[in-house]
Amino acid sequence: MRGLKKLKEIGLVVIVLGLIAGGIYAGLTYFGPGTISQQTTKIKTQPTVKKKSQIKLVAVGDSLTEGIGDGLKQGGYVGIIKNELTTKQKVKATTKNYGIAGETSTQIDTRVNNDQSLRQDLKQADVITMSVGGNDLMAVLRQQMLNLNEADIKRAQTAYIGHLTTLLQDVRQQNPDAPIFIFGIYNPFYLYFPKMTKMQAAVEDWNQASAKLIKQQKNSYMIDICEQLSKGETLTAQKKHSSKTVSDSSSEKNTLIFTQDNFHPNHSGYQVMADDLYRVMMQQKNKWLIDRK
Repeated sequence: MRGLKKLKEIGLVVIVLGLIAGGIYAGLTYFGPGTISQQTTKIKTQPTVKKKSQIKLVAVGDSLTEGIGDGLKQGGYVGIIKNELTTKQKVKATTKNYGIAGETSTQIDTRVNNDQSLRQDLKQADVITMSVGGNDLMAVLRQQMLNLNEADIKRAQTAYIGHLTTLLQDVRQQNPDAPIFIFGIYNPFYLYFPKMTKMQAAVEDWNQASAKLIKQQKNSYMIDICEQLSKGETLTAQKKHSSKTVSDSSSEKNTLIFTQDNFHPNHSGYQVMADDLYRVMMQQKNKWLIDRK
């Protein structure tokens, strides 16, 4: 009996010592240095995104870049986008306008390769914009206005895509990083000659071929202005808000086209171009607005 009692006492001591040891271990685990309870959880802070304080936009191209038809003499879309960047993004925006009316893609490319001021500005650009292609197509349309030959237009389009490829490559040699935003073309005669469907088809095919090429280029984006500038803001709004078919009447007036030549955008037309440009630029803002220094 004594032996059994002694064994019970020893067992009780072992249990008590075990409980004490467990308590000490738990205490050390909970309160000891370097433990989970004492460690401050390190929260990974996201780096502050800093915008550039200055943006340099270089525009190269034809009459749409030059701003022909802007009755307010504000420099067309180039002047308007400068104001939009300044007011909306609170940055100091500077622009260089190298638009010359009447130039084709090859003539623009010649300047890119030979105009030292243009080349230097391209090197320093944060953003590059371009209007090109309208004069290439018009060279064919003027010859065949009343009897459009689809085969001739297709050959001209193929040649133009080759010229545009070279032009974009030459611009890239001057600046490998800045995003390039290229305007598509439009049909200024859409409302005045609505039954000339071959002309509208030629413009749309031209834009599709251009868009396909531009999509393949590094950091290059097309601005599609065909719908709005061809049909005018009134008809564009009607199409958005009703199922009514666009009228075939030539009495309709395109309120986005300069009335003195019925060809170039007026100030409202350039506003549309600048707004579309700004929208696409902001979709790619990480490519030009963020200061990575």
